[in-house]
Amino acid sequence: MVNFNEANDILLKYMRVETRPLSIKFIKNVTEIPQGIMRPSMFKTKMALCQINTIARRWNMALAVTPEEVNCAAALLAFGWGNLGNLNREEELADFMVSAGYVANKDKARSSLKQQAYFSGEKKFDSKGLIVAPIDSGIIAEPDVILIYGNPAQIARMVQSMIYVEGGAIESRAHLGLSCIGELIEPIISGKARYIVPGRGERQIGMAADNEMAFAVPAARLENLLTGLKETDEKGTRYPIQPFLFFEPRFNKAVSQLIKKIKLA
Repeated sequence: MVNFNEANDILLKYMRVETRPLSIKFIKNVTEIPQGIMRPSMFKTKMALCQINTIARRWNMALAVTPEEVNCAAALLAFGWGNLGNLNREEELADFMVSAGYVANKDKARSSLKQQAYFSGEKKFDSKGLIVAPIDSGIIAEPDVILIYGNPAQIARMVQSMIYVEGGAIESRAHLGLSCIGELIEPIISGKARYIVPGRGERQIGMAADNEMAFAVPAARLENLLTGLKETDEKGTRYPIQPFLFFEPRFNKAVSQLIKKIKLA
């Protein structure tokens, strides 16, 4: 079993990520929420899931959220926490995608919806909320997903480390947004790690930085990531990358002419 304190130390040592690696746990009942844990309702507000992630990773704070505390329409539909009643789901979502500026017209919207199984109605698991906490907080004993934010070079190191142990390739798809699907749902359903390009919502509302991406790995496969990071580091693949400097540099004409005039003592 992974020691999450040691896992946090390894991630910080080899990746030097700027924000805390996170544990994610989906809950089936609100009774699973630890007493005293922060929730949006304590602030008399509702939030998007990307906000929860950012608070947890930047404030080093554990939070829990239930559907009643979420005001992101896309997340409520994608996570199976809400429905559109008797309305035509496809038409309503197509109208939304066009009016929100995600696609040019409804034909393009319908085409995109075919690639958005969770968003467009396919529900693959039940939950009544989730808990997000720094991986070393001790709040979540058995997480479902480990979520780590970093710059592209750090994400590349994590991709390479997983492949070092598991082989194959890390596959990801860029959607119209809905970063929370790739970060929280797809790793559970697929059982595979993936990298995520933050969408418009996560950058506007969750305030993901311009240079940030995310890497999500099923908690059951976290050990592979940690092993890969350590062993590839030992073999010379590191972050930050070590530039190869063992060569004789070539200078411009002015420097070259001056150096010819220098006499060594």
